[in-house]
Amino acid sequence: MIYENERVAKVISKNKIKISLDKKVFTSNSDNELLNEVINLYENKIPKGWFDFYSIKIRYIDKNLFNKNLPEKNLSKKFFKIILEARSISLGFREFIGCKINIQKIFKDIKKVVFKDTENHEKLFFDFLFNMLQKKKVNSILFEQKFSKIINTHLKLLVNLINDDEAYYKQANVISNLIEIEKTQLEEKKSNNSNEKSDSTSQQEKSQKKRVPVKKIKQKKSSKIKTPENIGNSENDKPLLKSDIYKTFTREFDISKKASLLVSFDELNQLRKKFDNESKDYTNLINELVKKLKKLLFAFDSTAWKFSQDEGNFDGSKFAAFIANNNNSSIYKLEKKNIEKNTIVTLLMDNSGSMRGKPIITSAITVEILAKTLEKCNVNVEILGFTTKEWKGGESKKKWEKLNKPNNPGRLNDLLHIIYKDADMSWHNTKRNLGLVLKDGILKENIDGEALIWASERLIKRQEKKKILIVISDGAPVDDSTLSVNKPNILENHLKETVMRIEHENKINLVAIGIGHDVSKYYKKAFTIDSPDKLGDVIIDNLAKNLKE
Repeated sequence: MIYENERVAKVISKNKIKISLDKKVFTSNSDNELLNEVINLYENKIPKGWFDFYSIKIRYIDKNLFNKNLPEKNLSKKFFKIILEARSISLGFREFIGCKINIQKIFKDIKKVVFKDTENHEKLFFDFLFNMLQKKKVNSILFEQKFSKIINTHLKLLVNLINDDEAYYKQANVISNLIEIEKTQLEEKKSNNSNEKSDSTSQQEKSQKKRVPVKKIKQKKSSKIKTPENIGNSENDKPLLKSDIYKTFTREFDISKKASLLVSFDELNQLRKKFDNESKDYTNLINELVKKLKKLLFAFDSTAWKFSQDEGNFDGSKFAAFIANNNNSSIYKLEKKNIEKNTIVTLLMDNSGSMRGKPIITSAITVEILAKTLEKCNVNVEILGFTTKEWKGGESKKKWEKLNKPNNPGRLNDLLHIIYKDADMSWHNTKRNLGLVLKDGILKENIDGEALIWASERLIKRQEKKKILIVISDGAPVDDSTLSVNKPNILENHLKETVMRIEHENKINLVAIGIGHDVSKYYKKAFTIDSPDKLGDVIIDNLAKNLKE
Protein backbone atom coordinates (compact mmCIF):
# COMPACT_ATOMS: atom_id res chain seq x y z
CA MET A 1 0.00 0.00 0.00
CA ILE A 2 2.93 2.31 0.69
CA TYR A 3 3.81 2.27 -3.04
CA GLU A 4 0.31 3.44 -4.04
CA ASN A 5 0.43 6.20 -1.42
CA GLU A 6 3.84 7.23 -2.72
CA ARG A 7 2.64 7.45 -6.31
CA VAL A 8 -0.50 9.46 -5.47
CA ALA A 9 1.42 11.78 -3.14
CA LYS A 10 3.94 12.57 -5.87
CA VAL A 11 1.18 13.36 -8.38
CA ILE A 12 -0.74 15.62 -5.98
CA SER A 13 2.40 17.48 -4.84
CA LYS A 14 3.61 17.91 -8.44
CA ASN A 15 6.56 15.60 -7.67
CA LYS A 16 7.84 17.89 -4.89
CA ILE A 17 7.27 15.37 -2.09
CA LYS A 18 10.02 12.89 -1.18
CA ILE A 19 9.33 9.33 0.02
CA SER A 20 11.70 7.27 2.20
CA LEU A 21 10.68 3.65 1.61
CA ASP A 22 13.01 2.07 4.16
CA LYS A 23 11.30 3.99 6.96
CA LYS A 24 7.95 3.55 5.25
CA VAL A 25 7.22 7.21 5.86
CA PHE A 26 7.33 10.34 3.71
CA THR A 27 9.34 13.51 4.18
CA SER A 28 9.17 16.79 2.32
CA ASN A 29 11.00 20.05 1.89
CA SER A 30 8.29 21.79 3.93
CA ASP A 31 8.27 22.21 7.73
CA ASN A 32 8.32 18.58 8.98
CA GLU A 33 9.03 18.94 12.71
CA LEU A 34 5.96 16.90 13.69
CA LEU A 35 6.85 13.86 11.61
CA ASN A 36 7.99 11.73 14.56
CA GLU A 37 4.70 12.36 16.36
CA VAL A 38 2.84 11.15 13.29
CA ILE A 39 4.97 7.97 13.16
CA ASN A 40 4.46 7.24 16.86
CA LEU A 41 0.74 7.89 16.65
CA TYR A 42 0.18 5.13 14.11
CA GLU A 43 3.15 2.84 14.84
CA ASN A 44 4.55 3.44 11.34
CA LYS A 45 1.23 2.51 9.66
CA ILE A 46 0.46 5.98 8.39
CA PRO A 47 -3.05 6.44 6.87
CA LYS A 48 -3.54 7.85 3.38
CA GLY A 49 -4.90 11.07 4.84
CA TRP A 50 -1.47 12.12 6.12
CA PHE A 51 0.10 11.61 2.72
CA ASP A 52 -2.71 13.70 1.21
CA PHE A 53 -2.40 16.41 3.88
CA TYR A 54 1.31 16.94 3.25
CA SER A 55 0.96 16.59 -0.53
CA ILE A 56 -1.75 19.27 -0.68
CA LYS A 57 0.24 21.51 1.62
CA ILE A 58 3.31 21.28 -0.64
CA ARG A 59 1.23 21.72 -3.80
CA TYR A 60 -0.52 24.94 -2.77
CA ILE A 61 2.06 26.74 -0.60
CA ASP A 62 4.33 28.80 -2.83
CA LYS A 63 7.86 28.77 -1.39
CA ASN A 64 8.89 32.17 -2.83
CA LEU A 65 5.74 33.96 -1.65
CA PHE A 66 6.05 32.21 1.70
CA ASN A 67 9.59 33.52 2.27
CA LYS A 68 8.70 36.97 0.94
CA ASN A 69 5.72 37.46 3.30
CA LEU A 70 6.84 35.45 6.35
CA PRO A 71 6.57 37.69 9.47
CA GLU A 72 9.52 38.23 11.80
CA LYS A 73 8.01 37.31 15.18
CA ASN A 74 7.61 33.66 16.24
CA LEU A 75 3.90 33.81 17.06
CA SER A 76 3.18 35.63 13.79
CA LYS A 77 5.07 32.90 11.92
CA LYS A 78 2.93 30.22 13.56
CA PHE A 79 -0.35 31.81 12.55
CA PHE A 80 0.97 32.77 9.11
CA LYS A 81 1.52 29.02 8.47
CA ILE A 82 -1.92 28.17 9.85
CA ILE A 83 -3.58 30.67 7.49
CA LEU A 84 -1.74 29.12 4.52
CA GLU A 85 -2.55 25.57 5.63
CA ALA A 86 -6.26 26.43 5.92
CA ARG A 87 -6.16 27.68 2.34
CA SER A 88 -4.18 24.69 0.98
CA ILE A 89 -6.59 22.16 2.54
CA SER A 90 -9.58 24.17 1.32
CA LEU A 91 -8.21 24.24 -2.24
CA GLY A 92 -7.32 20.55 -2.01
CA PHE A 93 -10.83 19.63 -0.86
CA ARG A 94 -12.21 21.50 -3.86
CA GLU A 95 -9.94 19.87 -6.43
CA PHE A 96 -9.29 16.35 -5.06
CA ILE A 97 -12.40 14.57 -3.73
CA GLY A 98 -10.38 11.49 -2.77
CA CYS A 99 -8.02 13.60 -0.67
CA LYS A 100 -10.99 15.22 1.03
CA ILE A 101 -12.41 11.84 2.02
CA ASN A 102 -9.04 10.54 3.27
CA ILE A 103 -8.21 13.69 5.27
CA GLN A 104 -11.68 13.92 6.83
CA LYS A 105 -11.22 10.40 8.27
CA ILE A 106 -8.22 11.58 10.32
CA PHE A 107 -8.94 15.31 10.54
CA LYS A 108 -9.16 15.16 14.34
CA ASP A 109 -5.71 13.55 14.52
CA ILE A 110 -4.25 16.15 12.14
CA LYS A 111 -5.60 19.02 14.23
CA LYS A 112 -4.44 17.34 17.45
CA VAL A 113 -0.86 16.99 16.17
CA VAL A 114 -0.47 20.12 14.04
CA PHE A 115 -2.45 22.70 16.02
CA LYS A 116 -1.59 21.71 19.59
CA ASP A 117 -0.72 25.13 21.03
CA THR A 118 -3.74 25.49 23.32
CA GLU A 119 -2.41 28.63 25.01
CA ASN A 120 -2.61 30.59 21.76
CA HIS A 121 -5.78 28.80 20.53
CA GLU A 122 -4.30 27.56 17.24
CA LYS A 123 -7.03 24.94 16.66
CA LEU A 124 -9.82 27.47 17.32
CA PHE A 125 -8.28 29.85 14.79
CA PHE A 126 -7.80 27.13 12.15
CA ASP A 127 -11.34 25.75 12.53
CA PHE A 128 -12.91 29.21 12.30
CA LEU A 129 -10.93 30.27 9.21
CA PHE A 130 -11.25 26.88 7.50
CA ASN A 131 -15.04 26.89 7.92
CA MET A 132 -15.19 30.40 6.45
CA LEU A 133 -13.10 29.28 3.45
CA GLN A 134 -15.47 26.33 3.06
CA LYS A 135 -18.45 28.77 3.17
CA LYS A 136 -19.81 27.08 6.31
CA LYS A 137 -21.58 28.81 9.19
CA VAL A 138 -19.31 29.96 12.01
CA ASN A 139 -19.87 30.99 15.62
CA SER A 140 -18.06 34.28 16.14
CA ILE A 141 -18.58 34.69 19.91
CA LEU A 142 -15.73 32.49 21.19
CA PHE A 143 -13.43 33.49 18.35
CA GLU A 144 -13.91 37.21 19.04
CA GLN A 145 -13.17 36.62 22.73
CA LYS A 146 -9.81 35.02 21.95
CA PHE A 147 -8.89 37.11 18.89
CA SER A 148 -10.42 40.52 19.57
CA LYS A 149 -8.23 42.35 17.03
CA ILE A 150 -9.26 40.03 14.17
CA ILE A 151 -12.61 41.24 12.88
CA ASN A 152 -14.74 39.49 10.28
CA THR A 153 -13.55 41.99 7.66
CA HIS A 154 -10.00 40.62 7.88
CA LEU A 155 -11.09 37.03 7.35
CA LYS A 156 -13.69 37.83 4.69
CA LEU A 157 -10.87 39.35 2.66
CA LEU A 158 -9.01 36.06 2.92
CA VAL A 159 -12.09 34.23 1.66
CA ASN A 160 -12.38 36.62 -1.30
CA LEU A 161 -8.66 36.34 -2.08
CA ILE A 162 -8.37 32.56 -1.88
CA ASN A 163 -7.58 32.21 -5.61
CA ASP A 164 -5.09 35.09 -5.68
CA ASP A 165 -1.78 33.75 -4.33
CA GLU A 166 0.09 37.02 -3.84
CA ALA A 167 -2.85 38.94 -2.36
CA TYR A 168 -3.71 36.09 0.02
CA TYR A 169 -0.14 35.88 1.35
CA LYS A 170 -0.03 39.64 1.97
CA GLN A 171 -3.32 39.56 3.86
CA ALA A 172 -2.08 36.53 5.84
CA ASN A 173 0.92 38.63 6.87
CA VAL A 174 -1.35 41.46 8.06
CA ILE A 175 -3.54 39.14 10.15
CA SER A 176 -0.66 37.19 11.70
CA ASN A 177 1.00 40.48 12.72
CA LEU A 178 -2.25 41.61 14.35
CA ILE A 179 -2.24 38.43 16.46
CA GLU A 180 1.33 39.19 17.54
CA ILE A 181 0.31 42.75 18.50
CA GLU A 182 -2.63 41.46 20.53
CA LYS A 183 -0.41 38.97 22.39
CA THR A 184 2.23 41.64 23.09
CA GLN A 185 -0.33 44.13 24.39
CA LEU A 186 -1.93 41.47 26.61
CA GLU A 187 1.45 40.63 28.16
CA GLU A 188 2.22 44.30 28.69
CA LYS A 189 -1.15 44.78 30.36
CA LYS A 190 -0.49 41.86 32.72
CA SER A 191 2.96 43.26 33.48
CA ASN A 192 1.54 46.72 34.19
CA ASN A 193 -1.17 45.27 36.46
CA SER A 194 1.48 43.29 38.31
CA ASN A 195 3.62 46.40 38.79
CA GLU A 196 0.63 48.37 40.04
CA LYS A 197 -0.25 45.69 42.59
CA SER A 198 3.32 45.57 43.93
CA ASP A 199 3.32 49.36 44.30
CA SER A 200 -0.09 49.58 45.92
CA THR A 201 1.44 50.23 49.36
CA SER A 202 3.47 53.18 48.07
CA GLN A 203 2.29 56.77 48.16
CA GLN A 204 0.12 58.04 45.28
CA GLU A 205 2.74 60.47 43.96
CA LYS A 206 5.42 57.77 43.80
CA SER A 207 2.98 55.44 42.11
CA GLN A 208 2.24 57.99 39.40
CA LYS A 209 5.92 58.68 38.78
CA LYS A 210 6.59 55.00 38.26
CA ARG A 211 3.71 54.60 35.81
CA VAL A 212 4.86 57.32 33.42
CA PRO A 213 7.90 55.42 32.03
CA VAL A 214 5.80 52.26 31.69
CA LYS A 215 3.51 54.01 29.19
CA LYS A 216 6.49 55.31 27.23
CA ILE A 217 8.01 51.85 27.02
CA LYS A 218 4.69 50.47 25.86
CA GLN A 219 4.48 53.01 23.06
CA LYS A 220 8.00 52.27 21.87
CA LYS A 221 7.37 48.54 21.80
CA SER A 222 4.11 48.78 19.88
CA SER A 223 5.62 51.17 17.30
CA LYS A 224 8.09 48.51 16.18
CA ILE A 225 5.38 46.02 15.34
CA LYS A 226 3.57 46.10 12.01
CA THR A 227 -0.02 47.28 12.20
CA PRO A 228 -2.73 47.76 9.57
CA GLU A 229 -1.75 51.44 9.56
CA ASN A 230 1.95 50.99 8.76
CA ILE A 231 1.54 47.87 6.64
CA GLY A 232 1.08 49.37 3.22
CA ASN A 233 3.74 52.08 3.53
CA SER A 234 6.16 50.15 1.35
CA GLU A 235 5.65 49.23 -2.29
CA ASN A 236 5.40 45.52 -1.46
CA ASP A 237 2.72 46.17 1.16
CA LYS A 238 0.48 48.27 -1.11
CA PRO A 239 -3.18 48.05 0.04
CA LEU A 240 -5.19 45.42 -1.76
CA LEU A 241 -8.48 46.18 -3.41
CA LYS A 242 -8.74 42.97 -5.39
CA SER A 243 -11.24 40.12 -5.42
CA ASP A 244 -10.74 36.51 -6.36
CA ILE A 245 -13.64 36.73 -8.79
CA TYR A 246 -12.99 40.24 -10.08
CA LYS A 247 -10.51 41.12 -12.78
CA THR A 248 -10.33 43.27 -15.89
CA PHE A 249 -9.86 41.78 -19.32
CA THR A 250 -7.83 44.83 -20.39
CA ARG A 251 -7.29 48.42 -19.23
CA GLU A 252 -5.78 49.74 -22.45
CA PHE A 253 -9.01 51.42 -23.60
CA ASP A 254 -9.95 53.05 -20.26
CA ILE A 255 -9.75 56.84 -20.07
CA SER A 256 -9.92 59.54 -17.38
CA LYS A 257 -10.66 62.94 -18.88
CA LYS A 258 -11.62 66.45 -17.87
CA ALA A 259 -15.21 67.28 -18.77
CA SER A 260 -14.05 70.33 -20.74
CA LEU A 261 -12.15 68.03 -23.15
CA LEU A 262 -15.06 65.73 -23.94
CA VAL A 263 -17.09 68.35 -25.85
CA SER A 264 -16.40 71.75 -27.40
CA PHE A 265 -16.44 74.94 -25.33
CA ASP A 266 -19.58 76.21 -27.08
CA GLU A 267 -21.47 72.95 -26.60
CA LEU A 268 -20.54 72.88 -22.92
CA ASN A 269 -21.91 76.41 -22.52
CA GLN A 270 -25.17 75.37 -24.19
CA LEU A 271 -25.44 72.31 -21.96
CA ARG A 272 -24.88 74.46 -18.88
CA LYS A 273 -27.68 76.83 -19.96
CA LYS A 274 -29.96 73.84 -20.43
CA PHE A 275 -29.01 72.60 -16.97
CA ASP A 276 -29.81 76.00 -15.43
CA ASN A 277 -33.21 76.03 -17.18
CA GLU A 278 -34.09 72.59 -15.82
CA SER A 279 -33.09 73.34 -12.23
CA LYS A 280 -34.50 75.97 -9.90
CA ASP A 281 -32.47 78.53 -8.00
CA TYR A 282 -31.06 77.05 -4.80
CA THR A 283 -29.20 80.21 -3.69
CA ASN A 284 -31.25 80.57 -0.50
CA LEU A 285 -30.73 76.92 0.44
CA ILE A 286 -26.98 77.20 -0.19
CA ASN A 287 -26.74 80.32 1.98
CA GLU A 288 -28.65 78.58 4.78
CA LEU A 289 -26.40 75.53 4.57
CA VAL A 290 -23.27 77.70 4.54
CA LYS A 291 -24.43 79.49 7.71
CA LYS A 292 -25.29 76.21 9.40
CA LEU A 293 -22.03 74.48 8.43
CA LYS A 294 -19.88 77.51 9.32
CA LYS A 295 -21.62 77.74 12.69
CA LEU A 296 -20.91 74.07 13.38
CA LEU A 297 -17.30 74.40 12.20
CA PHE A 298 -16.87 77.52 14.33
CA ALA A 299 -18.22 75.63 17.34
CA PHE A 300 -15.65 72.91 16.75
CA ASP A 301 -12.86 75.45 16.23
CA SER A 302 -13.78 77.45 19.32
CA THR A 303 -12.83 74.46 21.43
CA ALA A 304 -9.73 73.80 19.38
CA TRP A 305 -7.33 75.46 21.84
CA LYS A 306 -4.62 73.99 24.05
CA PHE A 307 -4.81 75.88 27.35
CA SER A 308 -2.29 76.26 30.24
CA GLN A 309 0.69 76.34 27.91
CA ASP A 310 4.12 77.81 28.74
CA GLU A 311 4.20 79.66 25.44
CA GLY A 312 1.82 80.81 22.70
CA ASN A 313 -0.99 83.41 22.75
CA PHE A 314 -1.72 85.13 26.07
CA ASP A 315 -4.88 83.70 27.69
CA GLY A 316 -6.85 86.64 29.12
CA SER A 317 -8.75 84.36 31.48
CA LYS A 318 -5.45 83.66 33.27
CA PHE A 319 -4.67 87.35 33.89
CA ALA A 320 -5.99 87.50 37.48
CA ALA A 321 -4.21 84.27 38.42
CA PHE A 322 -0.95 85.65 37.00
CA ILE A 323 -1.26 88.91 39.01
CA ALA A 324 -1.91 86.91 42.18
CA ASN A 325 1.07 84.66 41.53
CA ASN A 326 3.58 85.88 38.97
CA ASN A 327 5.48 82.59 39.23
CA ASN A 328 2.64 80.96 37.28
CA SER A 329 4.03 80.67 33.74
CA SER A 330 1.23 78.53 32.26
CA ILE A 331 -0.81 81.52 31.09
CA TYR A 332 -0.74 80.91 27.33
CA LYS A 333 -2.87 79.02 24.83
CA LEU A 334 -2.04 77.44 21.47
CA GLU A 335 -4.51 77.43 18.58
CA LYS A 336 -5.08 74.16 16.76
CA LYS A 337 -5.34 74.24 12.97
CA ASN A 338 -8.77 75.04 11.60
CA ILE A 339 -10.63 71.89 10.65
CA GLU A 340 -11.83 73.04 7.27
CA LYS A 341 -8.45 74.29 6.02
CA ASN A 342 -6.96 70.83 6.24
CA THR A 343 -9.82 68.95 4.57
CA ILE A 344 -10.68 67.75 1.08
CA VAL A 345 -14.04 66.37 -0.05
CA THR A 346 -14.46 64.33 -3.25
CA LEU A 347 -17.97 64.16 -4.72
CA LEU A 348 -18.18 61.04 -6.90
CA MET A 349 -21.23 61.04 -9.17
CA ASP A 350 -22.80 57.99 -10.81
CA ASN A 351 -23.17 58.82 -14.53
CA SER A 352 -25.04 55.67 -15.53
CA GLY A 353 -27.96 55.43 -17.96
CA SER A 354 -30.37 54.61 -15.14
CA MET A 355 -29.76 58.12 -13.79
CA ARG A 356 -31.15 59.74 -16.95
CA GLY A 357 -33.88 62.34 -16.40
CA LYS A 358 -34.81 63.54 -12.91
CA PRO A 359 -32.19 61.42 -11.03
CA ILE A 360 -29.20 62.95 -12.85
CA ILE A 361 -30.62 66.48 -12.42
CA THR A 362 -31.13 65.78 -8.70
CA SER A 363 -27.64 64.30 -8.46
CA ALA A 364 -25.97 67.22 -10.27
CA ILE A 365 -27.83 69.85 -8.23
CA THR A 366 -26.87 68.00 -5.04
CA VAL A 367 -23.23 68.09 -6.17
CA GLU A 368 -23.47 71.79 -6.99
CA ILE A 369 -25.05 72.66 -3.64
CA LEU A 370 -22.42 70.70 -1.73
CA ALA A 371 -19.54 72.12 -3.78
CA LYS A 372 -20.67 75.74 -3.32
CA THR A 373 -21.39 75.23 0.39
CA LEU A 374 -18.04 73.59 1.12
CA GLU A 375 -16.06 76.07 -0.97
CA LYS A 376 -17.62 78.99 0.94
CA CYS A 377 -16.49 77.21 4.13
CA ASN A 378 -12.90 77.01 2.78
CA VAL A 379 -13.05 73.23 2.24
CA ASN A 380 -11.34 71.93 -0.92
CA VAL A 381 -13.77 70.10 -3.23
CA GLU A 382 -13.22 67.75 -6.16
CA ILE A 383 -16.07 66.57 -8.43
CA LEU A 384 -15.74 63.30 -10.36
CA GLY A 385 -18.09 61.16 -12.45
CA PHE A 386 -17.99 57.58 -13.70
CA THR A 387 -19.55 55.70 -16.60
CA THR A 388 -18.38 53.64 -19.62
CA LYS A 389 -17.41 54.65 -23.15
CA GLU A 390 -19.92 52.29 -24.80
CA TRP A 391 -23.12 50.34 -24.22
CA LYS A 392 -22.70 46.56 -23.95
CA GLY A 393 -18.94 46.61 -24.36
CA GLY A 394 -16.48 48.63 -26.41
CA GLU A 395 -12.96 47.94 -27.65
CA SER A 396 -12.39 45.60 -24.70
CA LYS A 397 -15.19 43.31 -25.85
CA LYS A 398 -14.00 43.40 -29.47
CA LYS A 399 -10.54 42.33 -28.37
CA TRP A 400 -12.04 39.50 -26.29
CA GLU A 401 -14.03 38.31 -29.32
CA LYS A 402 -10.90 38.33 -31.51
CA LEU A 403 -9.17 36.10 -28.94
CA ASN A 404 -11.92 33.44 -29.25
CA LYS A 405 -13.86 34.57 -26.17
CA PRO A 406 -11.92 33.03 -23.25
CA ASN A 407 -14.06 32.06 -20.26
CA ASN A 408 -14.61 34.41 -17.30
CA PRO A 409 -12.82 37.39 -18.85
CA GLY A 410 -13.75 39.81 -16.05
CA ARG A 411 -14.75 43.41 -16.70
CA LEU A 412 -15.45 43.71 -20.42
CA ASN A 413 -16.17 47.36 -21.14
CA ASP A 414 -14.07 50.52 -21.47
CA LEU A 415 -14.22 52.84 -18.46
CA LEU A 416 -14.85 56.57 -18.80
CA HIS A 417 -13.93 58.51 -15.68
CA ILE A 418 -14.77 62.22 -15.82
CA ILE A 419 -13.13 65.07 -13.88
CA TYR A 420 -15.74 67.84 -13.56
CA LYS A 421 -13.78 69.90 -11.07
CA ASP A 422 -10.22 69.52 -9.84
CA ALA A 423 -9.73 70.22 -6.13
CA ASP A 424 -7.37 73.09 -6.86
CA MET A 425 -9.77 74.85 -9.26
CA SER A 426 -12.46 77.26 -8.09
CA TRP A 427 -16.17 76.55 -8.63
CA HIS A 428 -16.52 79.73 -10.70
CA ASN A 429 -14.01 78.45 -13.29
CA THR A 430 -15.52 74.96 -13.55
CA LYS A 431 -19.29 75.36 -13.03
CA ARG A 432 -20.05 75.01 -16.77
CA ASN A 433 -18.56 71.48 -16.75
CA LEU A 434 -21.50 70.09 -14.78
CA GLY A 435 -23.72 70.69 -17.81
CA LEU A 436 -22.05 67.65 -19.42
CA VAL A 437 -24.45 65.35 -17.54
CA LEU A 438 -27.20 66.47 -19.98
CA LYS A 439 -25.29 65.54 -23.14
CA ASP A 440 -27.08 62.83 -25.11
CA GLY A 441 -25.22 59.53 -24.93
CA ILE A 442 -22.84 60.42 -22.08
CA LEU A 443 -24.68 58.30 -19.47
CA LYS A 444 -24.07 54.59 -20.08
CA GLU A 445 -23.03 51.72 -17.78
CA ASN A 446 -21.69 51.97 -14.21
CA ILE A 447 -18.84 49.96 -12.70
CA ASP A 448 -18.83 51.38 -9.18
CA GLY A 449 -16.03 49.36 -7.57
CA GLU A 450 -13.32 50.58 -9.95
CA ALA A 451 -14.67 54.15 -9.77
CA LEU A 452 -14.29 54.05 -5.97
CA ILE A 453 -10.73 52.81 -6.31
CA TRP A 454 -9.94 55.59 -8.81
CA ALA A 455 -11.46 58.31 -6.60
CA SER A 456 -9.84 57.00 -3.40
CA GLU A 457 -6.40 56.78 -5.04
CA ARG A 458 -6.72 60.43 -6.11
CA LEU A 459 -7.68 61.37 -2.54
CA ILE A 460 -4.81 59.44 -0.93
CA LYS A 461 -2.29 61.44 -2.98
CA ARG A 462 -3.58 64.75 -1.59
CA GLN A 463 -1.74 66.55 1.22
CA GLU A 464 -4.84 67.32 3.32
CA LYS A 465 -5.04 65.28 6.51
CA LYS A 466 -8.82 64.80 6.50
CA LYS A 467 -10.24 63.12 3.40
CA ILE A 468 -13.97 62.60 2.77
CA LEU A 469 -15.43 60.72 -0.21
CA ILE A 470 -19.15 61.23 -0.89
CA VAL A 471 -20.63 58.84 -3.48
CA ILE A 472 -23.88 59.87 -5.16
CA SER A 473 -25.59 56.93 -6.84
CA ASP A 474 -28.94 55.27 -7.54
CA GLY A 475 -28.06 51.69 -6.66
CA ALA A 476 -26.20 48.64 -7.91
CA PRO A 477 -23.43 48.55 -10.56
CA VAL A 478 -24.50 47.29 -14.01
CA ASP A 479 -22.63 46.49 -17.22
CA ASP A 480 -24.30 44.07 -19.65
CA SER A 481 -21.10 43.06 -21.45
CA THR A 482 -19.45 42.03 -18.16
CA LEU A 483 -22.48 40.40 -16.53
CA SER A 484 -23.38 38.34 -19.62
CA VAL A 485 -20.09 36.35 -19.62
CA ASN A 486 -19.13 36.27 -15.92
CA LYS A 487 -20.82 35.35 -12.65
CA PRO A 488 -23.95 37.49 -12.21
CA ASN A 489 -22.73 39.10 -8.95
CA ILE A 490 -19.20 39.96 -10.11
CA LEU A 491 -19.69 43.75 -10.08
CA GLU A 492 -21.78 43.87 -6.91
CA ASN A 493 -19.33 41.72 -4.95
CA HIS A 494 -16.42 43.87 -6.11
CA LEU A 495 -18.22 47.04 -4.98
CA LYS A 496 -18.95 45.55 -1.54
CA GLU A 497 -15.36 44.40 -1.14
CA THR A 498 -13.98 47.77 -2.22
CA VAL A 499 -16.25 49.66 0.18
CA MET A 500 -15.34 47.26 2.99
CA ARG A 501 -11.64 47.79 2.34
CA ILE A 502 -11.85 51.60 2.27
CA GLU A 503 -13.97 51.65 5.44
CA HIS A 504 -11.59 49.27 7.20
CA GLU A 505 -8.41 51.16 6.25
CA ASN A 506 -10.03 54.30 7.70
CA LYS A 507 -7.82 56.69 5.72
CA ILE A 508 -10.88 58.07 3.94
CA ASN A 509 -14.27 58.87 5.47
CA LEU A 510 -16.75 57.26 3.07
CA VAL A 511 -20.35 58.50 2.82
CA ALA A 512 -23.04 57.61 0.23
CA ILE A 513 -26.14 59.48 -0.89
CA GLY A 514 -28.76 57.36 -2.62
CA ILE A 515 -30.79 59.24 -5.24
CA GLY A 516 -34.28 57.81 -4.79
CA HIS A 517 -32.80 54.45 -3.75
CA ASP A 518 -31.47 53.01 -0.50
CA VAL A 519 -27.73 52.27 -0.89
CA SER A 520 -27.11 51.18 2.72
CA LYS A 521 -26.73 47.63 1.36
CA TYR A 522 -23.27 48.69 0.14
CA TYR A 523 -22.21 51.57 2.42
CA LYS A 524 -22.11 51.79 6.21
CA LYS A 525 -22.82 55.55 6.17
CA ALA A 526 -25.65 55.99 3.68
CA PHE A 527 -28.56 58.40 3.21
CA THR A 528 -31.40 58.63 0.71
CA ILE A 529 -32.88 61.76 -0.90
CA ASP A 530 -35.30 62.25 -3.79
CA SER A 531 -34.97 66.03 -3.94
CA PRO A 532 -32.11 68.48 -3.28
CA ASP A 533 -34.47 70.39 -0.95
CA LYS A 534 -33.95 67.61 1.60
CA LEU A 535 -30.17 67.83 1.41
CA GLY A 536 -29.81 70.13 4.42
CA ASP A 537 -31.73 67.83 6.75
CA VAL A 538 -29.87 64.73 5.56
CA ILE A 539 -26.23 65.54 4.94
CA ILE A 540 -24.97 68.75 6.59
CA ASP A 541 -25.14 67.55 10.21
CA ASN A 542 -23.45 64.30 9.22
CA LEU A 543 -20.84 66.16 7.16
CA ALA A 544 -20.05 68.41 10.09
CA LYS A 545 -19.57 65.38 12.34
CA ASN A 546 -17.23 63.84 9.77
CA LEU A 547 -15.23 67.08 9.63
CA LYS A 548 -14.95 67.05 13.40
CA GLU A 549 -13.93 63.39 13.83
